[in-house]
Amino acid sequence: MKKVVTQRYTEKTRRYTEVLLIFSVYFCFTSLFSCVDEVQLPIRQVQARLVVDGLITDEPPPYSIKLTLSGAYSSGSGFPEELIINGAVVTITDNNDRTVQLEQDPLLPSYYWVRDPAFRGQVGHRYTLNVVLPDGTVFVSAPELLRAVAPLEQIQAEYRLANGYSGQPDLYNILINTHDPAMLGDYYRWSTYSYVPRWTGTDPRHSTCTLCSCWVPYYSQLTSVLSDALINGNRISRRSVFDSPVYAVGKQYVEVRQYSLSRAAYQYWTLFEEQRSRTGSLFDPQPASIEGNVHLQADTTVLALGYFGASAVSRQRLVIPGDTIQYDRFLNRLNKAFIPSGTCPSTFTEFILAPPASW
Repeated sequence: MKKVVTQRYTEKTRRYTEVLLIFSVYFCFTSLFSCVDEVQLPIRQVQARLVVDGLITDEPPPYSIKLTLSGAYSSGSGFPEELIINGAVVTITDNNDRTVQLEQDPLLPSYYWVRDPAFRGQVGHRYTLNVVLPDGTVFVSAPELLRAVAPLEQIQAEYRLANGYSGQPDLYNILINTHDPAMLGDYYRWSTYSYVPRWTGTDPRHSTCTLCSCWVPYYSQLTSVLSDALINGNRISRRSVFDSPVYAVGKQYVEVRQYSLSRAAYQYWTLFEEQRSRTGSLFDPQPASIEGNVHLQADTTVLALGYFGASAVSRQRLVIPGDTIQYDRFLNRLNKAFIPSGTCPSTFTEFILAPPASW
């Protein structure tokens, strides 16, 4: 008798548990759709900060300094007026107390220009930027040494096919050769741009459109930098500084500029590149604003963003013939993937209808 009672009790308990489980699932399911409260997360307000971008070189003026405020910016909608600094008084002074005042650009008011041909950067001199904002706040840079730079000896181009058809163009890999001086402590940065032929509408052999063939500029990242810590006194051979895309058959026009850097500038651009190239995984640190060498005059702990630099420049140009690319094979292989509809003026924000002069 005791065994029968126990079995009935166990069966009753089991059924009660099943009913309770079904009710719990039903409650959770209905709660998911009917009892969700909207959570309003606070938006973090970050105070706008001064952003400085520019340098002086040993080449003749003009030199530009860009001044803005930090904030939300979408490249497709134009630069927000509220981030432009109008009416600042901007000067550059060297260690011999020579001073030049910059002129604000009336069409691009975020740019301030040195146009005085008598004020030219000189190797061995130190330069200080001074910015007086419209409200009277003063920012100054640390003195920046304009170091000499080794001559850029040669630039080369090597054609490289894209890996299968990945939607990416073939390219010319731009390589440079130079020789690092024997004294330790040289730092380099390279800047490259190329004028690349582009077609629109259709290829030139099947079109009479005069605005469907042009040259469009493409620019390298500004963060190709190098320290001579491991190569001091040796040659810098076949260093890749740019990939110039191949969208059409024709000549390409390439210019490479080799800049000297101070140690502080090298550290800044290295940090800038490290942040730019992060993969964005959950384990990466959150991006932070990169502070440079400009600070509030009244409080050196209050730093602006960006960097004011001083560099010597060596430059070389190269014309890539493009005559080894077979026209029909190029079109057939890519199936005209890089020929957008329209014309050059309607397709590209920057273009020239004729090859660049004096190359």
